[in-house]
Amino acid sequence: MAGMNEEARFLIKKLSLERLEGEGGYYRKIYTHRKGAEILGGTIYYLVTFESFSSLHWLPTDEVWYFLQGSPLQQLILYPDGRHSLSLLGPVGETCNPVSVVPGGCYQGTRLLDEQGYALCATTMCPPYDHSRYIQGTKELVSEYPECPELFSFLREEDR
Repeated sequence: MAGMNEEARFLIKKLSLERLEGEGGYYRKIYTHRKGAEILGGTIYYLVTFESFSSLHWLPTDEVWYFLQGSPLQQLILYPDGRHSLSLLGPVGETCNPVSVVPGGCYQGTRLLDEQGYALCATTMCPPYDHSRYIQGTKELVSEYPECPELFSFLREEDR
């Protein structure tokens, strides 16, 4: 955390966030959605720094992202049919949206453009995140999505 923004360090401590191994970023579960004993979904805090971003990964169900504070984020979605989209998640404005929905069955990654910044978000998944159904993106995706020049920058260093 040596080169990290002071506000990001404060939020990690204040919100008791932990490093998320694999994907990257810092997180903490904040709510489990239930109907009686049945678990329906989960909501987490998720903090992104330039060094620790949400690297490309696949999840089976929809994930809703809510921007809370900080710098805007680029969000890349790779669809199963070979299409991709790149959007900005951030404060309401002409170029940013404060909420995004990542469809289940897609690869997605989210990263900062500002090297000195951070972004605090929350995400919700129904059913909740299950590590056994998580797939880390690798350089093999580059050949599957040749029309996506940004893809490489959303991979973890060790997956390039």
